[in-house]
Amino acid sequence: MKKLLNHILQEMELFLVKWTEYMEEAGYLEHTTAKKEDCILSLRGLIEPMLSLLENDSPSLRFSSILQNNRELASFLVQTGRRHQARGLQAEMFFGCFKTLVHAVEDIILHCDYDDGEKLQSYMTFRRIVDAIETITIAEWENPTLDTRLDTLAAKNRSLTLEKNKYENIFEATSDLVLVINDAGTILEMNVVAREYFGTKCLGDRVFRHIEHADYDLEMFLQRYPHSRSHELRLKDSQISYSMVVVPLKKVSLASAGYVIILSDITSIVDHRKQLEQTVLERTEALRQSEQLFKSLFSSAGEGILLVDTSLNIVQANEKATKMFGIGRGQIKGRSCVRIIHPDSIDSFLEASSIKDGEVWHGEVNCICAGEDIFPASITVNKFFLGGDVFLHIIVCNITEQKAMESHLRDEKTKAEEMNVTLKNVMKAIDRNKEEFELSITQKITTSIIPSLQKLASEENSEIRDMYMKILRDQLAGLTKSANSIRNEDIIRLTKSEVQICQMIQSGSTSKDIADAMSISLETVQTHRKNIRKKLGLSRKGVNLYSYLNK
Repeated sequence: MKKLLNHILQEMELFLVKWTEYMEEAGYLEHTTAKKEDCILSLRGLIEPMLSLLENDSPSLRFSSILQNNRELASFLVQTGRRHQARGLQAEMFFGCFKTLVHAVEDIILHCDYDDGEKLQSYMTFRRIVDAIETITIAEWENPTLDTRLDTLAAKNRSLTLEKNKYENIFEATSDLVLVINDAGTILEMNVVAREYFGTKCLGDRVFRHIEHADYDLEMFLQRYPHSRSHELRLKDSQISYSMVVVPLKKVSLASAGYVIILSDITSIVDHRKQLEQTVLERTEALRQSEQLFKSLFSSAGEGILLVDTSLNIVQANEKATKMFGIGRGQIKGRSCVRIIHPDSIDSFLEASSIKDGEVWHGEVNCICAGEDIFPASITVNKFFLGGDVFLHIIVCNITEQKAMESHLRDEKTKAEEMNVTLKNVMKAIDRNKEEFELSITQKITTSIIPSLQKLASEENSEIRDMYMKILRDQLAGLTKSANSIRNEDIIRLTKSEVQICQMIQSGSTSKDIADAMSISLETVQTHRKNIRKKLGLSRKGVNLYSYLNK
């Protein structure tokens, strides 16, 4: 029995359909004001007390036992009957409606998928309980006195009048346009705002022509504007935007026909929405342009760019990066960074990948391209968030040429330092020769010229004086002659290679040593030697170049 009662409650929608059909067949539907919620409550008021009774151990469900011991089963129906009786409802209609409810439940029982024997037994038990409930309710219906009924009726009338006035005030006070139409779409009633907008002459008109759908009928109208949903529209000859909701009166009462049309002014909302839509369009366009700019910069950047996830897998790479590593765009996506970093640089790369948000890591690592060739690279790493996920932005620069240039510059620096040492030694030799030359001149002046001048001054014989003058001229001319001196202008005329060869000759290197050290032929060394002797003025002199440079 409990199983059957629960099944009935689960078939609530079928019950509502069946009860409406039986009410309409009996002629009660047009007189009722019951809403869907009232119908659901009526079924629960009948079934749930039965379920509560069955919770007890083996209750007696005989008709006489229920009348004597379980009159509370009829409490809901008795209370409902008193309310309707107070409103002036006749017993025939009240109990007739109750019978149609029972018939709808019986249909559910007869069509349930139970064993016929079980179904019959449950149905008989259900009928005994229902008969007992109906008997108790009839007894309670007939007990009140006439005065009590009149007082109750008057109280209910006052309550209904207050309720009616309240809803009429709400109806008239709302700022929305409210129209009540019948099943043909004819306007039956309007609130004050609607009468001011449409005019009282609209009463009795079909509503469709006032909303720019003069050719519509009710079916077409409801297809275009389904009820219980909000629809945006403009009325005829109006710049005001409205939100329209069509509410079936059957939602208020099963016996009511027609619809309520509620039009709410949403012009400010629509204008604001348009502004927001325009703002969204502008920002979307700005975002699209920014995205295009980013893609352009990303694709055409002069350095390799990698976007890497937290698992160190490559999510995106620009064209420069694919060429740098010799891997196609389709193959590089999803590849682990560990596969393009040389093992000796893995620790540095892992350190770079562990930076915090907002930090930047810069350093050098060795990378591996597709052909397993290794090349040095400078990388810059920073972390950023995109769509709630964390990514690493890595800029890769191949510094192979830079490293080669650095090595070349180091070699050139070493050579320049060695040449500088050679030039210093040469300049020291020049300074020594200069000092010796000055000393020689001083000695010649002291020992030769001054005595000659003294003799010239004391000699009276003109011929002897002429001889002393000639000797003095020869002595003065000899002051500027020095067969073993090295002049600055001679050193300056030497080339870089010639100076380097002078340095090696000065240090005692042979021509073969010089040729091996400078990676040139022996003949080239000999040619340099001849040029050096020529520039130093030693071409036709039997002076050893080693001795000359080390004096």
